[in-house]
Amino acid sequence: MKTTPSITILGLGPGSTQDLTVQAHALLAAAAQEGQVVYFRTVVHPTVDQLRQELPTLRINSFDSFYDESSNWQSLYQRIADEVCALGAQTPIIYAVPGHPLMGEISVRIVLETARAQGLTTSVVAGLSFMEPVCSLLGLDPFDTGLQIVDATILAGLESDEIAGTLIPTAPLMVTQVYNRRLASQVKLTLSECYPDEWPVRLVRAAGVASEEEALEMPLYALDHNNYANHLSTLYVPPLDQLTPLRLPDTLRYITKRLRREPDGCPWDRQQTHQTLIRYVIEETYEVVEAIEENDMQKLADELGDLLLQVYLHAEIARQEGSFSIGDVYENINAKMLRRHPHVFGDTEAHNAGQVAQNWEEIKRQERLQAGTLNEKQETIFKDIPQATPALMVAQEYQKRAAKTGFEFENLEQVIAKLDEELQELRQANTQEEQHEELGDILFLAAKLARWYKIDAEEALRASNRKFRQRFQAMEAFARQEQRELTSYDIEEWIALWRHAKQQVKQAKSSD
Repeated sequence: MKTTPSITILGLGPGSTQDLTVQAHALLAAAAQEGQVVYFRTVVHPTVDQLRQELPTLRINSFDSFYDESSNWQSLYQRIADEVCALGAQTPIIYAVPGHPLMGEISVRIVLETARAQGLTTSVVAGLSFMEPVCSLLGLDPFDTGLQIVDATILAGLESDEIAGTLIPTAPLMVTQVYNRRLASQVKLTLSECYPDEWPVRLVRAAGVASEEEALEMPLYALDHNNYANHLSTLYVPPLDQLTPLRLPDTLRYITKRLRREPDGCPWDRQQTHQTLIRYVIEETYEVVEAIEENDMQKLADELGDLLLQVYLHAEIARQEGSFSIGDVYENINAKMLRRHPHVFGDTEAHNAGQVAQNWEEIKRQERLQAGTLNEKQETIFKDIPQATPALMVAQEYQKRAAKTGFEFENLEQVIAKLDEELQELRQANTQEEQHEELGDILFLAAKLARWYKIDAEEALRASNRKFRQRFQAMEAFARQEQRELTSYDIEEWIALWRHAKQQVKQAKSSD
């Protein structure tokens, strides 16, 4: 025995009763005859006006009042869905929506989810969607062009850093249900993150309503000018070429592929290998560090881009060699971050940074064990310390790990005494080989001394380098003012000049 569904969701088509399916028209006619109330998401739709004329006894109720009372679109649709399900729980109802119920109708999706959770039965009566007349008016085959479709309310709610993962500007885009000027403004601002302000777009209005349909062409910036957008508006955004969306990562991927392409790429880029690019990876990394130390955010953004280019170049070289691709880079780091942060993405607890570090080391150990690279008999505390790391950083890391085993001085005085001993051995060294060795020992002890003072030795030396550069540049500037060469100063003038430069740099720093 066939049961009547609690909620029948009915599609009204794009804007004419001629586009209603036979089943939909029959259900509405039966409802009119029986005096059953039909609940419309909105009556601001041409089909509803025509139904009032064709079925004068049809009892119509709508949720239009909810639109002015809701603070955002998501809460609006949730409220409509809750009300529909509450009504359906009391008696079978018909919920009518424009177009096809499963095409761009967020409220329907929420109704189906809510009804399922409450054990209510539902059925969907199909309707002609707005997409068919929109594509007909634009002369567009969505399958041939790879058309993207996104609801305006979803697009308007995106943060700027979410757009790159949602839109592909190099493919055509359809933004559905651009209801009003306010929503059009939000859509415009979101799209302007990856489309030029002058980019020509087409706003399709009343598609399927023969006497009213039109496609207005305008620049993106004008989308919210006047009252172009209404409840029957759909926005079409043509695709950008591959090199235009400069804010998206896929453009960099395309550029690196193009640079490496035979035979019309860049001769220099085509010649590069993983090995020849090593120096550039190192240089770009240090330039990022320099920008951070200078607290220059504009420079940092630029230098991070240079470093990112190195990632893409290496990935493209590997792709051409058949080793891996940029997708493998993303997959490996994403999987690693998920795996090594079970306190965030799993059920492990970590209440402080120390616990996080402890968990991290154990997870890395398990990874090596599973990969078959862990040999307990040959395991060393110095594992995973890259030898290409700056020597001062390596020295401090060696010392830190050795100290965990108990291999450490008892107090600061012992460290200083050992440093004095090494200085004395340098004084007594007779050959360059001995001097080379003893100087290395002194630098190693200097790193140890920094650890005892809880100072990053590499950072301290970089700070001293910057300080020296600033003071010497001040001396150069002073010499230029005096129209002299630095080589013309005698030792006493050098000392005075250095003191003057030191004071200038100190005053400039205090004024900052």
